Amino acid sequence: MDWTLDERTQFETILRGWADTKEALQMKSFLQHGQISTYDHCVCVARMSFLLNRRFALGADEESMVRGAFLHDFYLYDWHDCTQRAGRWHGFRHPAIALANAERLYPLNAKERDIIRSHMWPLTFLHWPHSREALLVCLADKICSTRETLLCRRVTVRPAGF
Repeated sequence: MDWTLDERTQFETILRGWADTKEALQMKSFLQHGQISTYDHCVCVARMSFLLNRRFALGADEESMVRGAFLHDFYLYDWHDCTQRAGRWHGFRHPAIALANAERLYPLNAKERDIIRSHMWPLTFLHWPHSREALLVCLADKICSTRETLLCRRVTVRPAGF
């Protein structure tokens, strides 16, 4: 989806002071899906949520939605390493870890907390989205994750005959 200059400016303004902190930039050092960093994935989800809301005139609270989307995977560890305690059952656990990390560093409102906590629904079936913003982020996360997993994979060189 294409951006207007006004949309790009508004989006960047919403994330100013949130996406450029030392802690947020740590997400660049962890891979999320394929070759995409957790930081880039979170920006993708925030952008997708923002654009879905705009294109379909859904009337969501854009500031809460974009900030919650940006912090939805703010867990700060390599989830691919299952030898780490946090890496086990990552899909079920990371929303609570991301929320705890975000609450320590950012002034979150109720919608932002709900977005972070419920973004893995229906996998985390006890924590469903309670707002239009949380539902949009949940949907945007599935769209971005699928695209990243299928289209942004590492190229593996295999020996001839395999």
